[in-house]
Amino acid sequence: MKRINKYLMVMLVLIIASCQDFETDLNATNFESPNDEILGSDPVALLSTAGNIMNSWFITTHSTSGPGAAFATMADVSTCSWGNFGMRDLSSEPRLAFNNTSSYGNNVTKSYFNSLYSLLTDSNTIVAAVENGTEFDDPQMVLAMGKFGQALSIGYLALVFDKVWLYDAEGPIGEGDGSTDYETGMAYALDRLDEAIAIADANSFTLPESWIPGYTGTSENLSELMNSIGARMLVSNVRNTAQKTNITWSKVIQYADNGITNDFEILMDDVVWYDLIPKTYLVYPGWARLDMRIVNMLDPTQPDYWTEDLVSVPESTSPIDARLNSDFEFLGSNSFRPERGKYHFSNYRYSRYDDYITEWTINVTEFSKAELDMYKAEALLMTNDVSGAAAIVNAGTRITRGELPAVAENTTDVQAAIHHERLVEFSFTSMGLGFFEMRKEDQLQSGTLLHFPVPGEALDAIPADYYTFGGTSGVAGEDYSTGGWR
Repeated sequence: MKRINKYLMVMLVLIIASCQDFETDLNATNFESPNDEILGSDPVALLSTAGNIMNSWFITTHSTSGPGAAFATMADVSTCSWGNFGMRDLSSEPRLAFNNTSSYGNNVTKSYFNSLYSLLTDSNTIVAAVENGTEFDDPQMVLAMGKFGQALSIGYLALVFDKVWLYDAEGPIGEGDGSTDYETGMAYALDRLDEAIAIADANSFTLPESWIPGYTGTSENLSELMNSIGARMLVSNVRNTAQKTNITWSKVIQYADNGITNDFEILMDDVVWYDLIPKTYLVYPGWARLDMRIVNMLDPTQPDYWTEDLVSVPESTSPIDARLNSDFEFLGSNSFRPERGKYHFSNYRYSRYDDYITEWTINVTEFSKAELDMYKAEALLMTNDVSGAAAIVNAGTRITRGELPAVAENTTDVQAAIHHERLVEFSFTSMGLGFFEMRKEDQLQSGTLLHFPVPGEALDAIPADYYTFGGTSGVAGEDYSTGGWR
């Protein structure tokens, strides 16, 4: 086995040390926690771990300990003056540098970072076990899930951090300690994803129902889901508009053409599966509200920003988008603290998921067909098929749910329509979608960090020099925004 150097060892120590904290943070039950020796040799333990891959990724990305809530307020999709989950600190105006010290009590990256590397370690072990001949009833199903776990872990680290560490069961990948930039990290993740897709396409299996409750996990359906995730990760990983030209748009079209044909839903049981961010704390009465920028997109007669002189804003009577009435609830007063800035105020909350925050044990959408449609529409637009892009937009939720007029076949209008759908229709389905869209379009307010630094606790443990992003810290336009919608 290759020698694992001090950097990787430090990371693994952090992962192990954080496991108890992570479980406590999420209030989740860990039914299987085998040690490495058992996990590496026992097919029963390995199968259980393979069955936990999707849950581990889902709980990590939907956790209050992760960056999801802060991303929503940083993107001016949601708004909240409460200090929980980094929402106020990271959306304060003017934007400030992120406090990346290990002593900062409202850190939203440590558990996320550690949990995804824990998922990577488990996924690597599963892949190595299959490749080394461990006997399973369906080894190709297990191998597909192991490679899918590798893709999800590294892909979702690359989406959030400026750098990642690549390693497999043999040790660091590449030169030195395996550290690399987010672009190389995403390329690695997509390679693992493509391998998982190829396995699913070449075999016939059905995942146990407990692996993804409420989902028919045939190999065909799993391939469609993985293709959809590929489109999401490929489009979402850029840090500014200039980088859009680096996206392999033909690959986005390929992923979209092979993706889901219906919304991908998961049955929540409120014990092992639950959606804290965004479908609880970004929508629950008394918590976050819809940012006025989005209200204004739905009804341009509404202000796009709550200024200090505003006392109240009346309910919309003439929205251009019917979803303001169907998906949102008007609130006549604000409970946020005005001394923290009236720019946090809003007169609407997201109500589309009120059935979830009432019943708690229903199917929720993690990946909508509308989301996948907009990836293909943008890919067609970026490859000069404007009419094809317009056709997709006009066949989708813009018309069927928003009751908006058909978009004209020109680049400016189609791009604006895609942007509108991303922020209005499905930005509350999964972690970070609104932030990734605003980042890609140079729309994040000036000074907003474009990605997080490696968590301070990891820097302390390596040890490595402290650094952070946001405000004016980092490289302008690459680490923090210099643009902004306002």
